[in-house]
Amino acid sequence: MLAVPRFISGLYALYPEAAFNQTRKIMPPAIYEKCIADLNRALFWYKNPDYFQYQGFFYLKLYNVSPLLPFAKKQELLKQAQTAIIQGLTLSPIDPYGWFRLAAVDSLLNLPRLQSINALRLSFYAGRVEPDLVIPRLAFSYEYYNDFDGDMQRLWQNQVRVAWTFKPVQLVNFVALHPEAKPFVVKAFVNAPDDGQKFLKTLESYLKKTV
Repeated sequence: MLAVPRFISGLYALYPEAAFNQTRKIMPPAIYEKCIADLNRALFWYKNPDYFQYQGFFYLKLYNVSPLLPFAKKQELLKQAQTAIIQGLTLSPIDPYGWFRLAAVDSLLNLPRLQSINALRLSFYAGRVEPDLVIPRLAFSYEYYNDFDGDMQRLWQNQVRVAWTFKPVQLVNFVALHPEAKPFVVKAFVNAPDDGQKFLKTLESYLKKTV
């Protein structure tokens, strides 16, 4: 009997889970709305932290694919995403993706920068080596670098080294697109000069090819 609510919840979540697994595809708003509605039904039966995170993700997708919505409606979508993400993190705080999404939502809501920084800190601590997250997290957070304390700067620099290990091409592309981030990235290699030289040579070669 105790397993029945979880089973029913899982049935309602099948469609949203399938949509979530196609995160790289842009879908019609109606699909995101259906996913949110189905997840509401799933969460009625069982409070699964992943389902809250899926909801937050789909609210953000609606926000991004609906540029013509009135400002008040877009703010409402962001606040709904924030609420869902926080509920998921309350149930399962070891979630680097959830903390990263919360940092992004707080930024879009123009909340104090410290809130986004604190969420980023928890994202770094929750998952230092996340190959699929490392470049988005670096790209989002480099603008906060000068607001970071020493601990956060070290965490960010550690992510640069993780990116160089798992996503070297994407790291070079990121710095090429954001040259203002180059000094921060180079600083990350201060204790690994050979890697630093390889990175700079790769970046130089890339820039020559794209001129």
